[in-house]
Amino acid sequence: MGAIRDAVHYLIRGTRLARSRALRPWVIMPLVFNVVLFGVLYTLAGQWISGWIASAAAGLEAGWAWLNTVIEALVAAAQILVWVLLLAVFASTFTMGVQLIAAPFMGFLAEKVDIQTTGAPMPAESLPAMTVRMFRREARKTWYWLWRALLLLIGVGILSLIPGINVLAPVIWFAWSGWMMAMQYLDFCADNRQVSFPGMLAEMQRRRWLVLAFGCLVLGLTMLPLVNLLIMPVAVIAGTLIRTEQLAPRA
Repeated sequence: MGAIRDAVHYLIRGTRLARSRALRPWVIMPLVFNVVLFGVLYTLAGQWISGWIASAAAGLEAGWAWLNTVIEALVAAAQILVWVLLLAVFASTFTMGVQLIAAPFMGFLAEKVDIQTTGAPMPAESLPAMTVRMFRREARKTWYWLWRALLLLIGVGILSLIPGINVLAPVIWFAWSGWMMAMQYLDFCADNRQVSFPGMLAEMQRRRWLVLAFGCLVLGLTMLPLVNLLIMPVAVIAGTLIRTEQLAPRA
């Protein structure tokens, strides 16, 4: 319970800092990017599926002229349902997909919060070296997640077939997803400070319950429509505060 309380505390602080004048530009940029990208993809997908439904219904109307009114009503209902279902799908998956694209914005935001919190300048690094390091980092994180997720998926699948304890399967998968979510948001700060990936994992182990609670809370918020568009910069700020105040080794 203490870990959950601390995680909520950092998310509240992250929300307050996101509205501060110093950080506002770095929060607005990823928000605008997210909203525009969400709107474009949502509109294109909805128009394509609605057009496909209308084309399929046109053939029915030609062969069943006496049912045209009913067919038109069903097509209209189907198109409305498509837009609603698409909103639900995009709301639940958009955050995970856009994280990689918006990573540069999040890195800059984490840097500003880190400097503001610690007062320590960032390590000097050339742009080519930073680019190579970021790609290596993402590849390492992807490998870390991929083979563990596959093994866990097999284990959860087996567990779900056992009566009585199969209720634990979704809980285990949610906890694992929350841990990975926390790692993603904590790593922006660690990567800026050029902390190695194993070093960052060791930091997470120092306050594993706080990290897990933070990740699960963020994961739950990303499942709420529209909230998932706003949670990313707040989670980056909160994750940076957690790392600088709780996880990073002090001199």
